[in-house]
Amino acid sequence: RAHPLGGKFEIATRQLVSHLRGRALNQIVTDDQGQHAARVCAILETRGYMESEALADCAMVPIQDAREITHRLYRADYISLLNLQLTKQHNPGTAIYLWGVNKANMNKAITKKIYTALYNLRLRRQHEVQAGKEWIERAKEAEITDENEHQQDKLNYQKFCAGLERIDNALLQTDETLMLLVDF
Repeated sequence: RAHPLGGKFEIATRQLVSHLRGRALNQIVTDDQGQHAARVCAILETRGYMESEALADCAMVPIQDAREITHRLYRADYISLLNLQLTKQHNPGTAIYLWGVNKANMNKAITKKIYTALYNLRLRRQHEVQAGKEWIERAKEAEITDENEHQQDKLNYQKFCAGLERIDNALLQTDETLMLLVDF
C-alpha cells in the first residue's frame, strides 16, 4: 500500500549512520581547525595521499597556507604524513612527502577531544551547582515561606537555572555526538 506499485521500502541504516558520522566529523574539524582545514581533510579522504602543492591546488588555497594547514592537522593527529625516499641516502631534498587521512587516527583524536569536552562540561556543571547552592537554598526557602522574597533573588535564581540548563543541553549534544562516533 505504501508504494503505487506495491513495493516495500527499506532504510539503509549503515549508510545513513555513515553519512551522519561523516557530517559530524567534518563539522568538528571545521569548528576546531577552520573551514579550509575541513576542506583539506575532505579532499585527502576522497583522493587519498597527495603532495602539498597538489593539495593546495585542489583546496584552492595558497601553497603556504596549505602547508600551515597540513601541519596543524598533522599535529592534531587528523592526517598522516608518508615520507617516500627516492635514494638510499635519506636526503630530505629528494624525498617525496605525501599527506593522507587515516580514518582510525582521526576518529581516535576527535573522540579523545569529545571525551575531554564531556569531562570538562561535567566538571563545570558540578562547580556551578556547588557555587549556586545558596541560590538553590533560597529558592527552596521562598517556596516554603513567602517572606523575604525579593525580585532580585528571583532573577538571579532564574539566571542560575538558565546557565545550568545550557550546560545540560551542551552535555546532551556532546553525548549524542559521542554516541554517533563510538557506539554505531
